[in-house]
Amino acid sequence: MINDDVEERLREALRLHAADAPPGAAMLSTVTTESVRRGKRARLAAFSSGAAALVAIGAAIPFALSSGGAAPQVAADRPGAASTLTPAPIPANPSAAPAGSTTTTVPLLVQSTVPASVTFPFTAPALAGYGQPRIALTGGHPTSVQVLAKGVSADLTLYSERPPAPTSKTTSATTAVNGQTATVYEWRYADDDPTIPFSDLERTLVWQPSAGQWLSLRVTPAASTADLVAYAEAVKPGGAKAQAPFTFGLMPAGWTTDNIDGGVVTVCPPGVTPDPSYEHKLAVMLDETAGIEPKFGNQAVEVQVAGRRAWLTSTDEGQTLQIPQPGGRSLLLQIAPEAALPRDLLLRFAATIEVTPSAQVGHG
Repeated sequence: MINDDVEERLREALRLHAADAPPGAAMLSTVTTESVRRGKRARLAAFSSGAAALVAIGAAIPFALSSGGAAPQVAADRPGAASTLTPAPIPANPSAAPAGSTTTTVPLLVQSTVPASVTFPFTAPALAGYGQPRIALTGGHPTSVQVLAKGVSADLTLYSERPPAPTSKTTSATTAVNGQTATVYEWRYADDDPTIPFSDLERTLVWQPSAGQWLSLRVTPAASTADLVAYAEAVKPGGAKAQAPFTFGLMPAGWTTDNIDGGVVTVCPPGVTPDPSYEHKLAVMLDETAGIEPKFGNQAVEVQVAGRRAWLTSTDEGQTLQIPQPGGRSLLLQIAPEAALPRDLLLRFAATIEVTPSAQVGHG
């Protein structure tokens, strides 16, 4: 129960800031988002801190306290307690959003655009000792990764336009692939960031096999220009396809998929540039643990995802959602602060994710 003094302060704050408050559903999402950002477990049933905390985030309570009445009771989020929040209906597309609703900070869930497979439209060399190419989406670009020998691999990446030089200190030289002009770049990972502990010389070959298609080849450790050209000239038109490890029924509107590998899929919120990393994104992977018990101990809160018990952990570093799967593994969502979603959207999004037979255990 809220005592009379706090209730009066709360009423006064609501009256003074009513003009700034978003509509009810948007307000609740705003409070939830701010709670996630600050790494706190929101206790919607207890307002002992009164109006000050709500005014600080520019929000108002989406219900009115009746005179002398008790505060509406909502189950508190506590370790070991299943979430009883019931998601409000979410429009299938932005145009269906209620008039005046906030869609810039709280995304809608829409039909997923995450591809079910990745296609690479070229065939890597099939020489003695070379491994079978692994097809992936890397930073938004189809990629073929092939083991050439122990400790040696070739990364072949497809672009729709000429890729930029790897670093600001890159040097270049002209060569040829199948009689067509090509460029060799020499660079180091530490060129633009001296704190990166990789100072070995890297070499990348870039050429245009056909209109609207550019290929970038990098062999690790760095290969000579002659070896790069020899590999490039053995690349032929064709095609290889890899099934994605997960399928998605819904996804947040405006988000993009930038990495798909055998064990992980990452999606970027608006404002985050696609790249090969997990930073500032939402990553979905198959975890080696069964998920019967929370992976992060007493920090986890029990929730329900499509009728299954799951575990949600929220800290200043982001969120982790762990969902047990058949076969003794668990689906793991790692969510950076920039990719935080209101809880109802996150659980509804996660409920549409299915593990495919090709999924491998991933590592975040």
